[in-house]
Amino acid sequence: MAVGSANAATATSVLDVASIVSGLMQVESQPLTKLDAKISAVNTKVSAMGSFMSKVSALQTALDKLADSTQFNTLGTTNSNSNLLSVAATSGASAGSLAVQVKQSALPQQTLLSGFTSATALVSDTAGSFNLTNSATGAVVGVDVTSATTLTDLAALVTASSAGVTASVVQQTDSSYALLLTSKSVGAAQAFGTDFTPTGGTATVLTGSTVSTPQAASDAAIRVNGIDYTRSSNTFTNILPGVTLTLQQSVSAADWASASTATVAVTSSNANAASAISGLVSAYNDVYSLYKSLTRSNQDAMLRGPLNGDQTVDNFMGRVRNLIDAGVKDGAGSTVYLYDAGVTTNSDGTLKVDSTKLNTALTARSAASSPLVPMSGRPRAATASISSSPMPSGPVACWPTATPASRP
Repeated sequence: MAVGSANAATATSVLDVASIVSGLMQVESQPLTKLDAKISAVNTKVSAMGSFMSKVSALQTALDKLADSTQFNTLGTTNSNSNLLSVAATSGASAGSLAVQVKQSALPQQTLLSGFTSATALVSDTAGSFNLTNSATGAVVGVDVTSATTLTDLAALVTASSAGVTASVVQQTDSSYALLLTSKSVGAAQAFGTDFTPTGGTATVLTGSTVSTPQAASDAAIRVNGIDYTRSSNTFTNILPGVTLTLQQSVSAADWASASTATVAVTSSNANAASAISGLVSAYNDVYSLYKSLTRSNQDAMLRGPLNGDQTVDNFMGRVRNLIDAGVKDGAGSTVYLYDAGVTTNSDGTLKVDSTKLNTALTARSAASSPLVPMSGRPRAATASISSSPMPSGPVACWPTATPASRP
């Protein structure tokens, strides 16, 4: 039977090739989708573990700081007259206070050659040598002078010489100038004399000048507990154990008794130790809070923590909690717990610091320090009540979830 062209056109079916291909692609892409999901899950775990280890690293740093015994041996100072002297203490110092009398500060010599009419006035009408003689050693340094040398020229020559003296031109009145000579260092050993020796002549003074010494070179002198000490500089060490005293004010022998006393004290400071303990607690809480978040359990897989069920993390937390709960050994071999310094566990497993108990414990340790006395006859410090021994080595970084009351 013949089929008309019209019927043939209407009977022809058209295949939906795009839909067929799309369906086939979906079927073929299912393994890739599952693989992508696995890769995403792994990346999430890697990222979570990285965040966790970053917190653990910060906790280890906090623990290392607490293990540093110097945190328990910090010192502070007080000073009733900081304008007169400064005080600095090292770890070898002992707590205590004492009165320091500054009898005299170390001073440079100042000598004045006055009587010149201007800064450019000639210092001599003949050639010769301007001499500076060290009073302690007798060493002489001479500066060549000619009939053309001015006061300003002489100041520059003296300063540039090896005499250890600086020179400057000062104007005393409208029409009177002088050469001011100052030793470059303080102390009695820096005292010097001056003279002018004309070529082929005898020692005298510069033409028309008058020589005076308004300030003599002097050593520093202080009195501590009735004992006098002197130094060639204004810094005193090896008088008080671990203490350095530096004089800040010029004091002459004439006025020391009435104006130059300071009460200085060295005090034990609990700030560093308290900060180290608080830092450890804060760092632990960061680790523990992140651990709880990363390992949280939920029936909904989308709400579970990325490290839920990860035995490595769980075992790590349990291990470090037990290590810290075991305490540390002090110098006498006794076990010391952080709980004894006021660290307790909250009901959610995080830590907190009892500031009152912490300060009491640290203050009790400070009270064992010996008084501040001169180096002879210094008593030994009593055994500290809070251990400053290092914590156990290794990745010790956490605290037990059990409350301190459960500690045997």
